[in-house]
Amino acid sequence: MKGELKGDEAFAGLDIGFGDFKGIIAGGRKIKFPTAVAYARKSITDIGEASETYTFIDREYLVGQEAIFNAFSTRSLEFLIKYAPLMCYKAFKDIVGVSHLAVGLPVGFYIAENREALSKALRSFEVNGDKKQFHVEVFPQGVGILIDYRYDHNGQEIKDTDTNGIIVDLGHFTIDVVPFERGVAVRDGSGMLEGEGISKACDELADHIQAETKVRLNEQETKDVFLKGKLPIYGKERDFSTVIRDIVEGYIEEVINTISSRWERRIQRADKLILAGGGAYYLKQYIPSRYKDLIHIPDEPEFANARGFFKGLKLKYADAKTEEGLSE
Repeated sequence: MKGELKGDEAFAGLDIGFGDFKGIIAGGRKIKFPTAVAYARKSITDIGEASETYTFIDREYLVGQEAIFNAFSTRSLEFLIKYAPLMCYKAFKDIVGVSHLAVGLPVGFYIAENREALSKALRSFEVNGDKKQFHVEVFPQGVGILIDYRYDHNGQEIKDTDTNGIIVDLGHFTIDVVPFERGVAVRDGSGMLEGEGISKACDELADHIQAETKVRLNEQETKDVFLKGKLPIYGKERDFSTVIRDIVEGYIEEVINTISSRWERRIQRADKLILAGGGAYYLKQYIPSRYKDLIHIPDEPEFANARGFFKGLKLKYADAKTEEGLSE
């Protein structure tokens, strides 16, 4: 995907999640790969020597799908901040002209210190001897989903979206909850459930697979099985779709009960509970029918934050709308 970008094509919306990197650039073009980073093999005799490597801070790394087998754990903010430049470089190394990035931080981590750390990491960095510089805007996770819900790709407000509701950004490791009133995000009641993301269901699946097969999968491998429903073991494909459905149905009930308990008043007054984020991508086919009138899942929910961040940049630099977000 090479070529020079012009106009709003200088913008990119990024959702650097604990599970997947999602990006949106001009024309709605999408970028997605696992948030997986691993050390590259050092010996030229090693299998896998043809894998593309990235030199960053004097080390060689594999990034994305090629890193899944030996991927580092991705359950800390420090990991995301440290390796965000690597993932950003992989995403845009063949694209000329992107100069403005909009990225998100989980609501519970959305403090000045963390915003500056992420912004600083992405403003200027070097990978493979290639120096990159960007203008960086940092949004709260979930607010991107709201912007995506309220505005179309041209930055025009969508009719009948200035309502009351609650955003549930179901990520890999965290769940961010952002209420909105008359279409505007409000800080009061916003919160994060750390450790309650889709990784909780994945952990249960990994435990089941280990107990049944004696095979222990890492986070990224388990996520892959979670989506596909199958796992090849000793040359034979094992089907885990029924187990996954049971796990997911229990997980959804637990999540809805937790959110209903903590945000009961907000949900009572909500016109819609908008469920999006990377976790929604995995769960959308399992949502019980009795929740269909309450829950709205946007198209390609895993890209909702990235789409919203992209639109947020367009709104900001069009000087026509006020940027939506959470104040300190």
